[in-house]
This record gives sequence, C-alpha cells and structure tokens, in this order.
Amino acid sequence: MIAMLAALVGATTAPCVPVAGADRLWSATTRWVIVGELHGTNEIPDAFANLLCLAAVTGRPVTVALEYPADGQAVIDAWLESDGDTAARSALTKLPIWSTEFQDGRSSVAFLRLWDTLRGMKQSGTIAGVVASDVGRSTPPGQTRDAAMAASWTAIPRNDRDLVLILVGNVHAMRKPAIFGDRKIITAGSLMPRRQTVSINVIGSGGTAWTCESDGCREHDSGPPRPAVAGITFDKNPERSWDATYQLGGGTTAAAPAITP
Repeated sequence: MIAMLAALVGATTAPCVPVAGADRLWSATTRWVIVGELHGTNEIPDAFANLLCLAAVTGRPVTVALEYPADGQAVIDAWLESDGDTAARSALTKLPIWSTEFQDGRSSVAFLRLWDTLRGMKQSGTIAGVVASDVGRSTPPGQTRDAAMAASWTAIPRNDRDLVLILVGNVHAMRKPAIFGDRKIITAGSLMPRRQTVSINVIGSGGTAWTCESDGCREHDSGPPRPAVAGITFDKNPERSWDATYQLGGGTTAAAPAITP
C-alpha cells in the first residue's frame, strides 16, 4: 500500500506557474495569506503548492500552516526532514487524520502529493517549515477551534518580512463571522490582524469534489461547468466574506482518500 502511494505522488517539484493577480498577495504589509478551499479536490492543493512557489520567489521567508491537528507536529517535522522513503511515508500516514471515517479531503491523494512537495520545498529552503494549526491536546480548555487556529497562525511570524501561507476550509478563511441559520461561527480569518492578512476563496468552474455531506463522504458534484478566466481578483465590497477570489479557470476533480479506513 505505501509503495503504491509513493508511486502516486511522485517526487519532483515543478517550476512556478504564473497566476494573474498573485503579485498583490505579497505586499510588504501582508504577513498572512489565508487560502480557503473546498476540501476534496485534486486541483486546490496543487494550486496552493504553486502559490508557495510564487511566494518564495519574493525572497521573503515562507512558512506553511495546514488544517492538521497540532498533536501531529513532531511527526510532520520528521517527515519534512526525511528522504520520503516507505518508512517515512508510513509514519506520516499513521496520523489519525488519515484513517478516520470522516474523510473530508484533508487526507486525500492530493494532500499526500502536497506533503511530498512540502518535503522537497523544506529541504531546498523554499519554505521554512509547516505548522499543524488545528486543535490538539495543547489547546486551552474552552478555546474554539477557529480561535485556536488563529492563535497558532499569529504566533508564527518572527519579523515583519516573514510570510505565512495557510490552507484551510473556506469557512475558516472568511474575514467575517459565518452565520448558518441560528449558528454563528467566529471564523479564524475574522480574528486575524486585518491590515496584515489577505483571505482568498479558491473556486473552480464546476466539476467534482470528495466531500462529506448528508449521504456520507464520497464524490459529489461541485457545481455545473461555467466559463471562467483563471486568476486572482480582489473584492472592494466592505461586506465581503473574503478579500479575493482565486478562480482556477477549469473544473475540479474529486481527490479520493489516500488510505481507505
């Protein structure tokens, strides 16, 4: 199984692909770029890796934060320093997120590709490291999940040049609280320093995604195909949910779990 997964992800890091509008993400005042995704696609983790590449070209130190439980940080650090062999991959995929019944896309074949890319980026100096920023045993009692993530992110930069790129579900990335019926979520994005944070919602033009819905976790439609121009556009509406939209320019495809529970 592990050998098969290794064949799926590969080991090469492609050159950066230009993205229209991306240069505005790296302004001198920006320290946090929150990339909000619909979990469970092949395309968005790949697009995030490309944004990391583009960020690193600026010469600023880049750290990654992912929606992975903080308890796995030591395992993640070991993976980043490994040679990516079967034993290292086995240790990484023993984290509970890979075997839970709630396979929401963060343990997909696409995320496994991303982890392999991150390992190469860490060893080449492209990124400084990866922080597991979701809740864990060290989370203070009573602290919400979003508050814990925001606290983790704000603790990362060491100086004004440091840049943190974060990949999370798009609700967590919202720059204002999210309201679902009578439920209000104080999102992680809304808790971040406003003038130093850019939040992005990544979308495709239809396709499929591996999501968990009322009928379970499986491949679902992510909307009908529609014409779209690839690139990042910024929203000036003061009531906006995200600062920008990253349109991939094509449909998404469902990324199945890397390991079947």
